[in-house]
Amino acid sequence: MCGIAGILYRHPEQYQRLGKDLLSLIQPLETRGPDSCGVALYSSQGVPSHLKLLLHDDGNVQWHEVRRWLSQEVSIARSQVTTDMLQLILNLKDQPGLDLNRLCQQLETLFPTVHWASLGQALEIYKHVGSVAALGGKYELAHFVGSHGIGHTRMATESVVNTDHCHPFTASPDLAIVHNGQISNYYKLRYQLEQMGAVFRTHNDSEVIAHYIHYHRQSGQPLEAALDQLLQDIDGTYTILVATADQLALVRDQYAAKPAVIYESKEMVVIVSEYRAFLTLPDFDPTATVREPDAVEVNVWSVSPEMNQQHSAGSPPLTSLHR
Repeated sequence: MCGIAGILYRHPEQYQRLGKDLLSLIQPLETRGPDSCGVALYSSQGVPSHLKLLLHDDGNVQWHEVRRWLSQEVSIARSQVTTDMLQLILNLKDQPGLDLNRLCQQLETLFPTVHWASLGQALEIYKHVGSVAALGGKYELAHFVGSHGIGHTRMATESVVNTDHCHPFTASPDLAIVHNGQISNYYKLRYQLEQMGAVFRTHNDSEVIAHYIHYHRQSGQPLEAALDQLLQDIDGTYTILVATADQLALVRDQYAAKPAVIYESKEMVVIVSEYRAFLTLPDFDPTATVREPDAVEVNVWSVSPEMNQQHSAGSPPLTSLHR
């Protein structure tokens, strides 16, 4: 049993609330998952050639050594050390074809206690073994400004409790997922994805979802098509939230066994495991649309509202415009 939450704002003037609101949404869900927690936050995309790389250390690495090695491989526009993380802005203007996955694999081989938390123009992932309050305070997340994000509180049922095994998971730039449930065919899917080049960093079954979505999007499928295919290929009971640089998505398995509630107002879209989490929002409107998604229902919302979609797998998508 875990807790999941996601939020997407419909107006830029609300972006300054992202960090504070997302932390408020997942804090009540600690009763569903007290072991660890994490958030994936999306800021406005900056310079097209710049990528944010966040590295986490489980040991006592010397960050200046990591930075020195990276600077020999890629141009670094800016860097900052924050507690157990190194945050970098990479400048790929003169290296547009750089293999970033290979770079991160080399980094983790040379510095075994260092792991990449996130990579992307907009994405930043922060994780912590402990409380939501400690996570927010450690990284000053209440001040984070952005358009959307997803969060998770974990109760470990299959794999170890450490920072790497916390949600959210990522497998490519600007992609993040959180998951409540169990993946029954995890080992089969993992083997298939590894044969196609995926590199797994944990034994958490949720990680396979991130690699699966990355594989299908890399093949040219839009997010909603990848999630439709996911419902055909991934067995188990699950509710999954997926975020990209400009989209937030929800998918629920055929049994609808894992809880989810959707709140839609003129200001925002919010998804949580339990209704009571909505009550932490300062402008919660009880007259807004609140509903439970159906089994095999796929929802995709966009920072650009014309792309919002909701449909059940196997049926044509229904497109609605939000003004």
